This record gives sequence, C-alpha cells and structure tokens, in this order.
Amino acid sequence: MKFFLILWVCSSINQSCMTPPIQYTLPFNSHYECVNAGYLNGLEMVQKMGKREVEKNKLFVAFNCIPEEAI
Repeated sequence: MKFFLILWVCSSINQSCMTPPIQYTLPFNSHYECVNAGYLNGLEMVQKMGKREVEKNKLFVAFNCIPEEAI
C-alpha cells in the first residue's frame, strides 16, 4: 500500500492551519516511510520559518499519511 504525506503549518494563537495543505505528489511505500518523512520535513519547515516567526505566531507543523485509496 502507498501513502501520501500531507503537511499543515498551524498557529496555536489562531487555532487554525493554513489551507490548502502541502501535499507531496510522490507516494511512500509504507506508513513508516511516510511518518519519517513527515517528521523530517516538519523539522525542516520549522527551522526555515525561524525562531522569531515560530515564537511570535506559536507555529507548529502537523502532518498525516493518507493511504493511496483514500485520495
């Protein structure tokens, strides 16, 4: 089964996430691979946003791995 990674940048202050989410077009071969990519990409996104922006807006990255047949 293949899985697609979907990420959202969210704000704790606004209690909302950006739309549309970021969806990776290439599928992962397992849920495990997708989850690993979610954490790694989420960390990279937080680091690129920078400490000042993350602190100011209380940002975080949420993600989900959706099975191919659910899309």
